[in-house]
Amino acid sequence: MEGKPASDPALRNLERTIRFEFEKLILIVTIICLLTEIGLTFYYYFIQDLGQPLINYIAFRILVPLGVNILVYIIARFSNRSDTSTDSTKNRVVSFAGLVMTGVIALAHSYFIPLWLLPLFTVVICTIFHDRFILMIQAGLSFVFVLYAGILHLYDYPDQRAFTILCIIFSEVMVIALSFISYRLEIFNIRMLMVRERNFAGADKFENGFETDSVTGVYSKKYLTEEAEKILAKTNELDPCGVALIDVDDFKKINDEMGNDKGDDILRTLGSVLQDYIDEDTIVGRYGGDTFVVIFENGVREENIDALNQIRKDFSKKKYSFTKEPVTISGGYSWFDVTMDLKSALDEVEKALSSAKSSGKNVIMASGESED
Repeated sequence: MEGKPASDPALRNLERTIRFEFEKLILIVTIICLLTEIGLTFYYYFIQDLGQPLINYIAFRILVPLGVNILVYIIARFSNRSDTSTDSTKNRVVSFAGLVMTGVIALAHSYFIPLWLLPLFTVVICTIFHDRFILMIQAGLSFVFVLYAGILHLYDYPDQRAFTILCIIFSEVMVIALSFISYRLEIFNIRMLMVRERNFAGADKFENGFETDSVTGVYSKKYLTEEAEKILAKTNELDPCGVALIDVDDFKKINDEMGNDKGDDILRTLGSVLQDYIDEDTIVGRYGGDTFVVIFENGVREENIDALNQIRKDFSKKKYSFTKEPVTISGGYSWFDVTMDLKSALDEVEKALSSAKSSGKNVIMASGESED
């Protein structure tokens, strides 16, 4: 039980969404803190209760927190958009960015004792990533932040020494207790996920075959076909469906000139890009060779095409050690609002894909359009 189970594509996409939401939250909190700190500065200045020179107050209460919050936001934003970092690394960077932000807020406003425990909220929220390394490091840093905030409070209010020490002890006990509870709960959560994964894996092998493609990590043809047939069987004007076919441009030439192992590397990279777009309303599967099918359920036609073009752009930016030439993909797309079977849908999408190939490749073409 050293780590969490292998991620399902939909789970990876969920974690990606959480990371971007966390990034937005850091920016929002930064703005709120700046406005609040400016307001408090004016308030304490007018009642002549700053407790220190105005310049020192502004530097420690406003400029330092603002600088740190902006820095952790930039780091989180850069990490979320990195093509070289793993999902685990991105989860950890965003988690620590949130902890540092809350820790600095606690230190800058150490006079308000309830804020000492603010980093613990980050510890609890970040359990969503199921990474015990994050939990342990964050627990240790939270302990340090609380201790340092208490020391600052002692410095600001030397006449309240006994009360401050009591608050430090109580807060540190809370840090230890909540961190221990979170750690134990996380162990049970990971065990539950692993049990479920084994059960689903066993059921898939016995009843349906493997759910995901071993090379690309997206859904297998068998699973894709079964799910797509269910979706298309209930497609109507109120529940429309978008279907796309994607394949690698000149893939046969790549295989012939560079070898199948290099071709697999390209397919593996494309699978990784496609996995970021799998969610509860989108299914991506390998249909055969270098051909992939994307099923958009209950989506908007224009948004589907935008997503396909983003996939195309993301994939074309990937670099390979065995070729300096960019590897691109083309795609065909069709929108359906009537019930049909997958074969009929793919026959229509295939026409759009053929048009994309004949138009110069590296393009997404929708049915009935000359170019997209």
